[in-house]
Amino acid sequence: MRFQTRAGFHAEPLATLTRQIERGADLVDVLVPRDWTGARIEAWLSWADNLPRDYPSADLPPGLAPEAPCDPLLDAGPDRYARRSAAWGWALGLFDTAADAEAFRGDLFALLARGLVSPGPSLAFGARVHPLADDPARGPPLAFLDIASAQFASPTISPAPSMAAARLAAVADAVLRREGDEAARADPTGNPPLARAVLAARAAGVPEADIADAIALARAGFEGDWDAVSSLGPIVTADREAVAGEDEAAVRAAHMGWRGRDLTLVFDPADAAALARARIAPRAAVNVPALAEDDDLEAVIRLVTVALDIESSTGFSAAAQDAYARRDHRPLAICLAGIGEHLVARGLAFGEAPGRRRTVELHALAAASALSASADLAATAGPYPGFDAEREAQLAGLARRLEAATTLEDSPTTIRARALLARALDAAQATGLRNAQVIGAVEDREMALRLGGLSLGPSPWRGPLALAESADGRPFGLLSPFAVQGLAHLGADIAAARRHVLGHRTLEGAPAIDREGLAAKGFTDHEIGAVESALGEAATLKAAFAPSVVGAGFVRDVLGASEDALADAAFDTLTLAGFTPGDVAAAEVFALGTDSLADAPFLSPAGRAVFLGDAETSAAMNLAMLDAVQPFACAPLPADVAVAFTARPEEASPLQATAARAGVSALRLRRAPAPAGFSLEPSLATDAQARPSPPPRERVVERIVEVNRSRRKLPDRRKGYIQKAAVGGHKVYLHTGEYDDGELGEIFIDMHKEGAAFRSLMNNFAIAISIGLQYGVPLDEFVDAFVFTRFEPAGPVTGNGAIASATSILDYAFRELGVSYLGRADLANVDPAEFDADGLGAGAADQPQPASRFISKGFSRGAAPDNLVFLPVPGRQGGAPRGADVCPACGDLALVRKGQSRVCQTCGARAARLGDTEG
Repeated sequence: MRFQTRAGFHAEPLATLTRQIERGADLVDVLVPRDWTGARIEAWLSWADNLPRDYPSADLPPGLAPEAPCDPLLDAGPDRYARRSAAWGWALGLFDTAADAEAFRGDLFALLARGLVSPGPSLAFGARVHPLADDPARGPPLAFLDIASAQFASPTISPAPSMAAARLAAVADAVLRREGDEAARADPTGNPPLARAVLAARAAGVPEADIADAIALARAGFEGDWDAVSSLGPIVTADREAVAGEDEAAVRAAHMGWRGRDLTLVFDPADAAALARARIAPRAAVNVPALAEDDDLEAVIRLVTVALDIESSTGFSAAAQDAYARRDHRPLAICLAGIGEHLVARGLAFGEAPGRRRTVELHALAAASALSASADLAATAGPYPGFDAEREAQLAGLARRLEAATTLEDSPTTIRARALLARALDAAQATGLRNAQVIGAVEDREMALRLGGLSLGPSPWRGPLALAESADGRPFGLLSPFAVQGLAHLGADIAAARRHVLGHRTLEGAPAIDREGLAAKGFTDHEIGAVESALGEAATLKAAFAPSVVGAGFVRDVLGASEDALADAAFDTLTLAGFTPGDVAAAEVFALGTDSLADAPFLSPAGRAVFLGDAETSAAMNLAMLDAVQPFACAPLPADVAVAFTARPEEASPLQATAARAGVSALRLRRAPAPAGFSLEPSLATDAQARPSPPPRERVVERIVEVNRSRRKLPDRRKGYIQKAAVGGHKVYLHTGEYDDGELGEIFIDMHKEGAAFRSLMNNFAIAISIGLQYGVPLDEFVDAFVFTRFEPAGPVTGNGAIASATSILDYAFRELGVSYLGRADLANVDPAEFDADGLGAGAADQPQPASRFISKGFSRGAAPDNLVFLPVPGRQGGAPRGADVCPACGDLALVRKGQSRVCQTCGARAARLGDTEG
C-alpha cells in the first residue's frame, strides 16, 4: 500500500510542556500536550504501560528499529505504538516502500499526539496466533445462550453457593415463604425471619443495595440461583416476539438486567456473532469535533483501519479462543467519538432531523472509508480466512450499505461515501475484504477520557460544563468550547450562558439569600466571608453553608442547633436559619449555576433543544438516532434502556418490550446506580425485633470541657524571625510571626527548586498550622506530632547551629520551633549550653553583642537606642535565671531574689528591698 504523509496532520507544531505526574509512589517529569488535564494525561500513561514491546525478526528500516529513539511525548507511548505498528506492517508486507512505512508511522503518531484518535487497551502479553507463521488450526465456533434455555429460566440450586449468594438467597426465601400480603412479606418490621436474614447478610458484608434488590426480586416472584445468574454470558439471543410479549423467559431476563447484570439481548444469531467479535476486536475511537473537514475524517479512518488490522495480527488476546477468532475474521471496532459535541458546535439538535442527517452522513463516510481500506488491504495481503464461507453475506452487506447511502440527501460527504462504497464493492467482488467487520459500538470510559471526555458513538453530548486545570494542577469549571461555538452559531449571549452554567460564584445580588437576608438571620461578615470563599469550589449551597465552613459554634450558639443535629450528616444550615426550599433553589442557581443550557431562559425553545445533554434526551430520541445509523454499522448498536434505581423489577420488562417492538437490533437494561450512602433504613430500622437486646454494659463517661474557640488575630505589624537552612541539600526558609507577648502565631515554609505541587502543599500545610495556632492549639502538640516524620528530602542540616540533621522537612521545621519557642533542648543535636537565649554561643562569653543583631531596626522604628548591647551572663546555664528581672544598674535580665533583697547576678548590684517603694 502507498502512504504519503498528510500535511494536515502536521500543520501546526504541538504545544507541549513538562509536568510532574504521580506514578505509583514517585513523581516523574512527563512531556505532555499543554492544555490536557491531569486525568487525561494519566489515562494515556496507563494505556502506554500495557503496550506490547515485541518487534518482528525482520530487516527493518532504520527509523522503525527497536533501538531507534522515540519521541518522549506521554512517556513515549504514542510513538512506541506507531513505530511498532509500522514495523509489523513492514514485516507483513503491507507497505510498498520504507518511505511508506515511515509516513504511516509519522501520521499515526501525529493522530495520537494531538488526541485525534484513541486506541483501545492492549495486552502486553497473552494468546496470539503468530503473525508470520502458518497455523491451520481453527478455533471453536462462537456459541450463545438463547433466552429460552438460559439457566435463569429453569433455576437450579448451586451445590456450593458463595457466602454472598447464600445470604441473598436466604433474604429472598424469607420473603417468598412468608404468608400475607405483598407489602407485609417484604417488610422486615413485620417479618422477623426477613429481618434476621438481612442482618446476617449485612454481617457477611453484602452491600445494602444488593440486599434491597433481593427483597424486591423476591417480592416480584424471582427464585433464581444467585450464583448461576451471575455466570451468564454477556450476549443472549432472543425471539423478538417473545420479548415484546413479555413471556416468562423475557421477564427473567429483565429481572437480571434490572439487577445490573451486563446482559445484552440480540434478536438475530448473526448479529450476536458480530457483537461478540466486536467485543474482542482491536478498537479505536476517532475525535470527530477535532477534525476540520470531512476529508480529514476519511483519511483518519483509512489510517486507523490499517493500524487496527496490524493489531489484529500482532496484538494479544486474553484467551486462545479469542486469538483464533481474531485471526479467522480479523474484526475491527471503529467508532466515532464526540458526535453529540459536533452537533452542538454546529447548532444542530440531537433529537431533530437535521442533527440525525448529519450524524448519518458521518457514519456513512466512516463505514465507506474503512471498508474501502479493508478492500485495499485484501488486495495486498489477502482476505480474512473466513471470507470465502461468508462471501455472499459480505457482498450483500456492502450492497445494502451502498443502497442506504443512495437514499441520503445529497452533500459532498454523502456523494463521497457512495463513491467509496461502490469502489469497495467492486474490489471485494474481485479480492475480498481483509476484515469481517470494521464499524462497531465501543464502550470504554478510558478511551473517552483519552479524547477529553467526549461521548462515544451516536449519543448526545455530556453537557456544557468542562473541566480545566490551572498551572498548579487545580481543576476548575468553564463553559465547554463546543457550547461556545454553538452559542455563537445561534447568535446567543455567551456571557449570559456562562453565568447560567457556572453561576456568579457570589451571593451579591442573589435572590433571598444575599448579604442582607443572611444578616437578618444573624450571620455576620465573618460567616458570610467564609461562605463566599467556599462558593468557589462548592457543589451545592448546602455544602457552602456547612457547619465546618461557617463554624459549628455559630450554628449552635446563634442559630440554635443541638449537638445531635450537628452530628447528623444531613444537617442543613440554611433550613435551620429559616430559608425555604424555594429560596435555597433560587439562590443556588444564581450562585452555582445549573450545569445545563437546556433550561436557559435567554434561549428560544429551538435553541434549548440544541443543548440537551445525555440526561435530558428522551429514549425516543436515542432510539431514532440508533435506527438511523444502524445500516452503516457492521455490528449491532445496542440500545440502552434506562431504568431508575427506585423502579421495581416488574417495571423493567415493559421497558424492555417497548424497545423490542421499536425494532432495535440489540438492547440492554441500564439501571441507575444506588445513590451515595444508600441504606435500607428506615424500613429495616427495627433491629430489636430481629434479635434480643444485649445486656447492659459498663459505660465510661467522658466530660468534654469547652474552651474558647475564637480565633486570636495576630497584630498587623508583628515580629518573628527567618531561619535559612538546607536539609539534605534542599534549601528551606522558615518564617515565624509572633504575638506581642512573644507567643508563636504563624509560620511560613518556603522551598526552592522543588515541584510546584510540593511547594504548594508545604505552603498550605503552613497555613493550616498557623490557623491552628491562632485557634489555641498548643505548639507542643504540633511539635510532638511532626518531629521524626520520615520522607525525602532528609539528611544533614546546614545553616542552623542547633540542628545537625533531620528525617524530613517537617522534622526539621518543628525541631527548630521546639528549640526556639519551647526550650526543647532534647530536639537539638548540640549541647544546649552552646545556644543560650542571647545567641552568643560558646567562645563569645566576654564579647558584648549589638542589639541590632537580635532586634529589627525596621520593626522597632528606632525605639531601641543605638548603644544598646547584650552582655553575656557568666555561669548561666541555658539562659536567664527563672523568674529574673531587669537590673536597673546594668540592664541585664539577671536580677533575682536573695533573701529579702534582689541581687543582679551579672554586676552584683543590690536593688531595693522587697516591699520598698523605689524612687
